[in-house]
Amino acid sequence: MENASVTPMDPNYVPAEYAVPYDILDLPSQGILYPNKKSTVKVEYLTAFDETVLSSPNISGGGKLMDILLERKIKDLGFDPLDLLISDRTAILLFLRITAFGPEYKQIVVNDKSELTEGTLDLSSLKQKKLEVNPGKDGCFDYILPTSKKLVKFKFLTGRDEKEIGVLDENYMSKNNTDISNKMFFRLERQIHSIDGETDKIKLSNMVKTLTIIDSRNLKKYMSEIEPGIDFETTARIRGGGSAGCFLRFNSSFFFPDI
Repeated sequence: MENASVTPMDPNYVPAEYAVPYDILDLPSQGILYPNKKSTVKVEYLTAFDETVLSSPNISGGGKLMDILLERKIKDLGFDPLDLLISDRTAILLFLRITAFGPEYKQIVVNDKSELTEGTLDLSSLKQKKLEVNPGKDGCFDYILPTSKKLVKFKFLTGRDEKEIGVLDENYMSKNNTDISNKMFFRLERQIHSIDGETDKIKLSNMVKTLTIIDSRNLKKYMSEIEPGIDFETTARIRGGGSAGCFLRFNSSFFFPDI
């Protein structure tokens, strides 16, 4: 008698009772700026196993925590989560926070008497801001500076950009023995791809340094206006039944509602 054929088990197979719940999220950027044009992503919920990461003192203080959570929870991106735009990373982290701890988030706000008080925000009410301006074939966006009339081509930053900027700023402060951060400039410098066609990094850095404040401010304002992401402007409930307009402060304490 011949042995019955046995179908080999899929090494990635997980019994239904052990599968981690997930959702498919729409990315604010709609994937327009990614090589694979990925507009949605599968994201698993945070679990009891992930709580060890949240409570680890070595990584719970900032960007490293966010990197680990995204690497663990994103399942079908097709490229390194560090190369996600910051706006898309933020949308995914917001989803993880809501599904792990609920939509309520407390932070200090200013009431109508200009007093500091505790407010409760509804994170589920925050709206996505989609990318509505099409980039050029090079993936950059154009802007004419109002004073100098020079053409600036710029891009949006990724998680990898932000990580490298952090290291660059730490080295700058250490080298110059100063507590004054230069991160704002480094971000602008990293975003600008060219000015009037100039792409040489050294020349471009000097050109960015000499931008007038009116030109740099208008450029950054335009960048902010068209960048996809989450609209952090919202309303908080305050004690006594009132409300106060505020902005969500998205920082390292975002995942620690009870700590």
